[in-house]
Amino acid sequence: MRIKLSPVAVIATTLLMVAGGVGIADAATGGDFLLGKSNSESSMASLSNSKGTPLSLSAPKNTAPLAVNRSTMVKNLNANFVGGLNATDLKPTGGDDFTRVDDNLEIAQLATVTVAQTGKLAAGTYYVFATAIIDLATGNTGAICHVVRANNVGHSLSEGGASGSGFVQAAETVAVKVKNNERLAERCFTEGTGNSSSVLSNAGITAIRVLSSSGTKPVR
Repeated sequence: MRIKLSPVAVIATTLLMVAGGVGIADAATGGDFLLGKSNSESSMASLSNSKGTPLSLSAPKNTAPLAVNRSTMVKNLNANFVGGLNATDLKPTGGDDFTRVDDNLEIAQLATVTVAQTGKLAAGTYYVFATAIIDLATGNTGAICHVVRANNVGHSLSEGGASGSGFVQAAETVAVKVKNNERLAERCFTEGTGNSSSVLSNAGITAIRVLSSSGTKPVR
């Protein structure tokens, strides 16, 4: 059977399809989700997928794929990045090493000795603190210590020391940009003309990773 529609009926049917199918009005609770339109809900909507990720969003470069209007904490949200930093970057980490008082590490005249050294460090910016107490031998007039990279001991990152006789102390501090698996060390030598070895009484180095340094730009 064939049905003939008048021109008026055809126009009315077309308008009905546009209004109901494409969505002139915004979609609301219970209606279809309309792309490119504003959608609203008066109760929570959910999306599930029994075979995989239920929702994937993509956006052009330098454009956020998602926007929210509240800073309220989202429970159970496990994010890979926070402010551009991943979970490894945010994890507190550091390294340290100490030479005990009874180790009696000798420092020969004109020799430079590693007195403390961290283990392998994760990449990042570190605040580094190092100290050493040295019992100067007769003829030695002072001690100088440096914080260095273990793979580049000839380049000083920070220096500390003292002149005198008997026990003297050196202290160093510096912010350092560290590559992955690098070690930091404290190395000391004595000044003077004595032939006897001075004795390191105690030394230590501590490196603590920080997210950023607001002071002097970290040494690279």
